[in-house]
Amino acid sequence: MKMPEKVKDIFNNEPVHQFATSSKTGVPNISNVGAKYLLDDETIIIVDNYMVKTLSNIIENPAVSILIRSGRESYQIKGSCSYFISGDIYEKAKKWMKSIGEKYPAKGALQIKVENIYNSNSAPGSGERFENSDK
Repeated sequence: MKMPEKVKDIFNNEPVHQFATSSKTGVPNISNVGAKYLLDDETIIIVDNYMVKTLSNIIENPAVSILIRSGRESYQIKGSCSYFISGDIYEKAKKWMKSIGEKYPAKGALQIKVENIYNSNSAPGSGERFENSDK
């Protein structure tokens, strides 16, 4: 699913988002992610610098969710996650992370294919799914 411009703007302009995963048995985990960028309109890259529970969860269960917000405007992005420690996706993510700071280990790269986006505002329309258009 292509992300609408306003969703991409929040994703790109807010420094940290909340990233939710779950183990195979349904034990939830949520963490803050700031090492992230958009590969294209349908793909999110998150660099794994220090993940432990999050990494364990995505290996067991690739279904993930990211909550992005700016002020009172917020959206939930749901997708399927793949993990890379080699190849083009990883090398590009590692290079990007190292350009920000050599102190970051860039152990791996998470590639999230956006499948659904929901309105998460505290207002009428909350919970509604975006259709595949630029709303």
